[in-house]
This record gives sequence, structure tokens and C-alpha cells, in this order.
Amino acid sequence: MEFHPILWLYSLIQWVLDRLLSPTPPPPKATLGRPRIAVIGAGLTGVSSASHCVGHGFDVTIFEAGDENSLGGIWSRVNNTSGLQIHSIMYRFHPSVQWAAGYPDRQQIVSQITQLWKKYGLQERTKFNTSVKSTRQDNYGRWIINDNPSLGSFDGILAAVGTCGDPKMPHMPSQEAFKGEIFHSSKLDGKTAAGKKVLIIGGGASAVEALEFVVHTDAASTSVLARSDKWIIPRNAFVDGLLALNIFGQDTIFSWIPEALLKRLFYRDLEDLAPNDEGLFTETPMVNSDIFHQIRDHKAEWLRGDIVRFTEKGILFRHRAKDVPKGGPGREAEIQGDMVIMATGYQRPSLSFLPNEVFQEPYQPPRWYLQVFPPEHMRYVLLRHSNTTSPILITTSVCCNNCTYVNAIGTVGNYHIGIYTRLLLMFLVDPLARPQEYWMKRWIDMTSFLKSRAPTGSFDFITYSELLYWFVFCIAINPFRWKWALFVFLGIGSALPKNIVSGEDQIRNVSDIPHIIHLLTQSAPSTQRATIEKYFTPSASFTHPFCRTGSFEGSRWLIWCIYRWYKIMSPRIEINVDGIAYDEKNLTLYINIHQVFRIWVIPYFNAPVSFVSVLKLVRHPPLPAQRSYSTSINPNDPENDSLNKSTSTGKPLYFIQSQNDLYQVNEFFKFFSQFGILSGLLLVWQFVATALCIAGATVFWPISWVEQNVIGGNKEKSIADAVRG
Repeated sequence: MEFHPILWLYSLIQWVLDRLLSPTPPPPKATLGRPRIAVIGAGLTGVSSASHCVGHGFDVTIFEAGDENSLGGIWSRVNNTSGLQIHSIMYRFHPSVQWAAGYPDRQQIVSQITQLWKKYGLQERTKFNTSVKSTRQDNYGRWIINDNPSLGSFDGILAAVGTCGDPKMPHMPSQEAFKGEIFHSSKLDGKTAAGKKVLIIGGGASAVEALEFVVHTDAASTSVLARSDKWIIPRNAFVDGLLALNIFGQDTIFSWIPEALLKRLFYRDLEDLAPNDEGLFTETPMVNSDIFHQIRDHKAEWLRGDIVRFTEKGILFRHRAKDVPKGGPGREAEIQGDMVIMATGYQRPSLSFLPNEVFQEPYQPPRWYLQVFPPEHMRYVLLRHSNTTSPILITTSVCCNNCTYVNAIGTVGNYHIGIYTRLLLMFLVDPLARPQEYWMKRWIDMTSFLKSRAPTGSFDFITYSELLYWFVFCIAINPFRWKWALFVFLGIGSALPKNIVSGEDQIRNVSDIPHIIHLLTQSAPSTQRATIEKYFTPSASFTHPFCRTGSFEGSRWLIWCIYRWYKIMSPRIEINVDGIAYDEKNLTLYINIHQVFRIWVIPYFNAPVSFVSVLKLVRHPPLPAQRSYSTSINPNDPENDSLNKSTSTGKPLYFIQSQNDLYQVNEFFKFFSQFGILSGLLLVWQFVATALCIAGATVFWPISWVEQNVIGGNKEKSIADAVRG
């Protein structure tokens, strides 16, 4: 075999990337941890995403509607003559991919997908012939597929259904009259166009597929019948990479520069085929260099116009002049042909299996966070269990990887697949790194504003550099995500952020306190009971100036009764947490609370009081953990049962053993007196008591003198000098 230094260098680069960035495949039959991800689709994106998950220690199940021959998605269905139009250096959908050529064909691409699938042991984690029709969350916040719990329960959904589904084959007028052959551009294997006049209907990416077939089978002539002009860019990695560097993701005042260079250097004498009314950065361009060679060799022609109808010998075509809109006037003529290839594209796969709330206006795909995370799925919901209602935060647990974009310059099969996957894992694993619904929507609004002058919709066209900017912005805007940067961008260093997340448990627990207090004081009885059972030990005690429960097995039932009566007396209470302090050594939380207490049976009763609630905590060990670190999982879930409450952390859990509400005397008096009468009398008494203290210290000063100079002596003087500094 002849030595090619460039290919050798390319192979070396791929080998280095594999060694540095490929996650380690799990051992056979390995038990992987949560979060557990349901990957929908076994195409290039689905297999790549799943391999990243299992490579980082997380369990997955791939659901594929087709059989094992469908592995590879759209690449399993296209013609054998089809190949990659962009350079393979821009199609590294996983770090372990090893391309043997710059522009691999369909067989090589499917082979790499299959090798990746086997390398990461995904055979045992793939369910073929399982079409996903619906997804819902059960009473524990877990995702259920097709309403069938036997398929498993999942912490996250990663939709990887792509943008190309079944072939789109529209019926055209008088199509039955045509005496020749009609095929879709994806159904050409085993066919030949040798010596035939071929008519290609359509001018998009499917036309490229048809042109590859025409070139490989030596057609006599080719006519491309296109309704509109499309930008065609050369099959050149350098040029394609430069165009993808437009970080604005839209036409700008400088767009005329690459457009002029393409017309001058690539179109040359065929400049008339370049669009005048459509910018380069508005729609996915065709990537093909053969069409112009075919036209210049008089083996092909590009015709602009509309199809009127089929004839026996071809197609009656209305030619339109440049800049005349679709359906406009023109000259009609018959274009004769022996074979018609319908380059009419593919139907877009549906995302209707996702819950309806992710499609709420105006935040519908592609107007999602980073284009793939639906913001409407980030909210509190009430989950029912054992006749109780418990709140749980439904996190950012849905990612639609590579199936929401519309038009782009760049590639759909590159490193962003892994980045999106690792972002989903970060959101599931680290509560402090998760985006809130409000800020997800503000990012969408901000991006829409920045691209408000784009001739397309704000998210209808993107470039690869814009996509990378989104990723950087996502990590940079939240300091709690900084520790994840190397993991998200390169897939390395996952152990460090895991350890840091473990150390942030204290922050997360403290941040839950206001929500817990809200549930105890302002919720329905069933929610109050669920909250007490979730956070208090069975023998928890409660102490208040008005009541005391003591501590015994089942005493938390009394606490529930107290909170029920509390809510009955004051259904419109206002309560705020002003501050929280945690004594980790003594497992004690001090919560400074301000409340406005109203009794509904007493008109105009209003008691604004402040107090400190002291919570003594106890630590319980969890069961031996099979999972790697924490997720937002309902503690009532039987799968997480440890002392009736557990999570997937594998770390100790903290529960409330006692609650002691401490009131200053003047605050306590506010419950008995309106308009501050008793509090005023107490204030007077406090000033009187202060005066008595001053008098006592003055009259009995000899006692202090004896203590200082006779009993304490030099030791007390040394201490006093040290205090003075």
C-alpha cells in the first residue's frame, strides 16, 4: 500500500484523540449507576450519546423502532453510493472513531457506528423493535416508556430521533402517465442509470444523494429540476470550516464577502445559479463539487422553475427567470427522461412522545434552552404516594440531541453530541448546576433578541461556532458549573466534580429549608404529613412555648396534628426565613424566622413575631449504594428505601430529631396583646431592669474588686492585658 503522509498524520491525530478523550468502556455485565438514561433512537447520535453515558458510569437503555439492521439511523437506509459530503475531521461523533479516509462512504460510517455500539457493550442495553409512543413520569419522578413499567424507569430522556425519518414521496399530477422509472433518492441500491437520461426533482441534500448515484452509474445526462436556487459550497474542509466560524449564526453586513468569494472562485461561469434573494447564512447549503463539473462537461443541467405535470416521456416544466418567485410566470417545455429520482427529502421524525408541556408557546422547538432542553419541564409538581402528596422538583431531565435544529452550517455528527450528553448528566447529578426555568427562558429571549434581525427565525439557522459559544456561555454564567468544564467539554475529570458535589450537600440541604417550612405551614394536611414523614424521624419531638410532644416512637404524628391546628388557626400566615446557620459538629440548624400570625376567628388579630427555630439532626447511613452520586429522586420511592427514606448518594442522610422554637419574651407577648400594649410594658420593665443592674454594679463594686485583685491576682491581670491587646 502506498504511503500517504497526510493520511498517516490524520491517523495519528485520531489515535491521540482516542487515547485522550474516549471514556473507558464498562466491563461486560457491569452494574452501572444512576442517573439512568433512556436513549430514544439507535442512530449515530443515539449510539454516541449512550456510549458517553456508559463510559462515565451511567446506565442507559436504547429504544429503537426498527430491527438490528436499523442500527445507524439514516445511514442504515441510504444508498451504498452515498457518502460523507463534509470532511470526516468534522464528523467525529465520538473520540474513538477512526476514519480511514477524508470522505468515507456509507459502509464505513455504519461500520464505525456498529464498532462503537459493540465497544461500549450497548448490545445488551438496546431494545430493538420498540417504538416509543409516549413518555410520562411516575409517582416518584421517574420516566416510564410507553406506559409500560416493565421497560424500566429512568431519570432522564435523551431523544436522538434525528431529522430524517421515512422518505417523503409526494404524488405529482399525471405521475402514472410516465413510462419510465420513478425512485426516491434513498432507494437506488441495485438500480442503474447507465446510458439513461435522469431527471432529479429537488435541489437540497437529497439531490446530492441522487447526484452521487448518477456519477457512479454513468448516466447519459442529468437534469436537476429545482424550485429555487440554493447555495452550493465546495467539498473542502478548509472552506466549510471557515464558513462555520460565523459566530453570529446569521447574515451580517460582512456576509457579502464569503458570498462574493464563492461566486468568483467556485461558481465562476455558473454564477447565475447562486441565489440573489437569499443569504448564505439562512439555509443549509448543498455541499457538492461534482454538480458544477457535470454542468461544465455538459452531462448535467440545473433548471430553475416549477413542475406542471408528468408526461409519458418526462416532465412538463415551467422555466422561471432568476428572481421570479415560486409559482410565477415562465416558459413551459417538456424535459424528457428515462428515470426520475425524487430528491424530495425525508419526513421529520415526531417528538410527540414527549409530554405536552414541553411544547408550550412561545417556547417550542427549536426555541429551547441551548436548542435541545425544553424549559417548560423545570418545575415543581405534586407526586402522590400512599394516600399522601409530596412535592418534588422535576429537573432538566429531557435532552433532544440533534433532532431540533432546522438549518445550519457545520456538522450534525461532531463533538457537540458528547457535550450535550454530558450537560444532561451534569444537570441530573448536580442540583446547583441545574438551570432554572426562568433563566432558561431568559436565555432563549436573549438569543432571540440578539438574532432579531436575522431573515430567518432566531433558532432556524445556526453555525457550529455559535453552538460552541452557547456551550461556553452555559458553563461560564454559573460558577457552580465551572468545576464541570473539563468534563462537559472534553469528557475528562469526572471524579473531581463528583467529589465537589458531595461537598456541596450542606449548601443544598440548607437551600431546602425555606421550601420545607413553606410545606409545613402553608400546605394541605396530606402534604404536611408527607413532609413530616419525609424529613422527621419517627420519634421526633417538638417544643414550643405553647406545646410540647416529647420523644417516643410515633411522636411525629403529634407534630402533624400541631401543624394541622396551626394551619387551621392561621390559614393566611406569612412566613419568611431571614437566615440559616449550621453547626456541623453538633448537627444543629439555627433558623431565624419572621412570621405574621393571624387568627381567623378574631377580627384584626395580627401578630408579627420573630423567633429562632433550633433543629437537632441525626445522621443515618444509607444502604450499600449501587449508584454513584445524588439525583433528584423522591425519597418515598421504594427503590431508594433506607429507613423509609433514602437517595442514591451512597452518603449519610440527615433527618430532624427535634424542633425547638425559641421566642424572646417580647415576641411571645405579641400573641396575647394587640397594638403592642404588653410589649410596651415589657420594654419599660427592661429599661427598669437595666437601671437596677447599673445600681447593683455600683453599690456592690467591692465584691468585683476582691475577685479581681485578691482571688484572681496576677492571673486575672494577665488575662485582662491580653484581651486589651
